[in-house]
This record gives sequence, C-alpha cells and structure tokens, in this order.
Amino acid sequence: MQTQTATQPVAAASTGVTALRLSGARLHLPLFYLVTIYLLLAFITLDYSVSDFVSSLAVSMVFGTATMPLAVVAMRFVQLAATTRPERPLKVLVNDIRRLSTCPERSALGWPSVMLLLCLMTVLGSFKSAVPSFGGFTWDATFSEWDRMLHFGRHPWEWLQPVLGYPPITFAINLVYNFWMLSMWMVFCTWAFMTRSSVERTRFLLAFMLVWSVGGSLLAILLASAGPCFYSRIGLQPDPYAGLMAYLQSANEVLPIWALDAQNMLWQGFNGTTVLDGITAMPSMHNATTLLFFLASRQLGKWPRRLLGAQVVIVYIGSIHLGWHYAIDAYVAWAVTLVCWFVSKPLAEMWERRHPTTNHNAMAEAFVQAPR
Repeated sequence: MQTQTATQPVAAASTGVTALRLSGARLHLPLFYLVTIYLLLAFITLDYSVSDFVSSLAVSMVFGTATMPLAVVAMRFVQLAATTRPERPLKVLVNDIRRLSTCPERSALGWPSVMLLLCLMTVLGSFKSAVPSFGGFTWDATFSEWDRMLHFGRHPWEWLQPVLGYPPITFAINLVYNFWMLSMWMVFCTWAFMTRSSVERTRFLLAFMLVWSVGGSLLAILLASAGPCFYSRIGLQPDPYAGLMAYLQSANEVLPIWALDAQNMLWQGFNGTTVLDGITAMPSMHNATTLLFFLASRQLGKWPRRLLGAQVVIVYIGSIHLGWHYAIDAYVAWAVTLVCWFVSKPLAEMWERRHPTTNHNAMAEAFVQAPR
C-alpha cells in the first residue's frame, strides 16, 4: 500500500505532462497545416525529396540548438535590465533561465512552435536556392530605376552616403544588421514560450510564418532580383552601385564590414563553389520581420518596443547602405507584413474561439497545483 501511494503522485504527474504536451500540440494545428502545405508545394515544384528535407532539417536543428539558448539568455537579460534591475543580475539570470527551462507549460507550447519554425526555414532555404532556376534575376534593372524615380532622381544610397559614408558608422550599422538573426530568435522565443496561449500569441506566430511563406518564397520567385551588391555580377551595365561597393571595400580596410564576406560567400554558392546559397533581394525579409517584431511588441513593454522600433529604422538604412537591397524591396516587404499582420488577427480569433485554448490553460494550472 505504501508503494502504491508513493507512486500515485508520480503517475499523476506523468499523465499531466503528457496531457499538457498533447494540448500544446493541438493548439498549433493551424501552423502545422501551413507548414505542411508549404512542404507539399516544395515537393511538387522543386527537385525536392523527403531525404533532402530530413537532411536539411537536421542541419537546421543543429543551428537552432546553438542559437536558441543564446537568444533566450539575451532576451531575459534585456527584460531584467529593463524591469527589475536586480543587484545580483548574474545570479538572478541563472535562476530565471533555470525556471524557464523547467516550466512544463512553456515547454508544452514552445517546442511545437520551434519545430514548426525549423521545418519552415528548412523548406524556405530550398525555395531560395531555386529562385534563379525559375527564370533568372529579371527585375534588378526595373527595381533600380523605380528606386531612382521614387527618390527624386537619385538612388537612395547616394542620398545616404554623405551622412553614413564613414567606416565607423558603416561598421556600427553592419553590427546591428547582423544582430537581426539573434533578434529574430529572441522575439520568436518570447512569443513561443509564453505560459498561456492567446489570440495575440497565435496571431504573431501565424503572421510570422505567413510573412516568410508569402514574402520569402512566392514573391521572391515572382519578383526575382539579386540586389545592388550583385548588380554588375549578373551582367547589368552600367552599374549605378559601383561607387557604393567601392566605398564598402575601402571601409573594410579600416574596420571589418562583414556584409562583403557574406555577399562573396553567397555569390560563390550561386556558382556552386560553396554550400551557402540563396541569393534573393525582393522582398527584403530583414525589413519584413523587423516591422513584424515592432507590430507585435505592444504586448512586450516600453523598452522592447523602443528597441525594436529603432531596429526597424537601422535595418532599413543598413539594407540600402550595405548594398543588400533596393529601397523598394523594403517597401514591398512592409506591405506584405502589414497584410499578413491584419489578416492573421481574425484567423487567430476564429481559431481561439473554436478550439479549446482554455482547456490547455486549465491543464497547465491543474498540473502546477497537482502533488508531485
């Protein structure tokens, strides 16, 4: 009898964890449907197999496993610094991360989101690599001319160069621009690992995946362009960006401008000499996602909202100043983001009304209160 009584709480806890995980998985069915459709389209339109997907997913998981913990630590550090400001920040941060990593409600909601994100990014990489095969980069000259016309007869980089054309400024902009990847994981994990599902959480995750699916694949194929840094490399002349690229090369001799190394590696991948591949400029996913992060930051507090708002501006400027994008790439990206953001709200509300989100919350509360 004593043995049976002792094992009952353990069995109850195990059952509670399983029920919580199943409930969390069910709450992500809309995202699962979206990623499944996205994967099927890759199988149909690309030379893409299940083995290709599995091997690429394994690489994505390794990268995600390395990046996500760093993003979570950075996220919690920023939150603590902006709110409680403890006297012993390192100790508080360690204890805080420990609580986060062992919280069953967060895990039940967070890990399905992360796995779906990794699947989405795996398929996205295949679409990006295949963009040139759908007809080549046919829009660069058009976008370049539209840029000039929209900006009063001069290319946007020419307006920015007198203000930004100093190596320390370029270096700082490149630093913020490269921080985008970590920022993406920070914001995504903030929403993914919340303890409660909600309309706002579902809206963000749905909008995030729609932005990548529509902008990163469909429009990238329909509006295929390489970007200013590759303008002459794809055979277009005269090159209105030669002066910008010459400046970046000279700045790189003073301070490292990592954009140049990344651009060279992408070009080598395009020519088959490295595994890194995926040249596509329109629309700019850096600009699309930074705007999405800002739109979703209303729920995150004053300081995160301010930081994410500043990131929108700096990434936009950096995308032009570093030669990655035409300004119009950002404008289209922002339009796509706004559409996905507003479309996602009624879809999230409908899902939350029709499916038992409250059941998950009740399960989480019951699990926390149950004896273990």
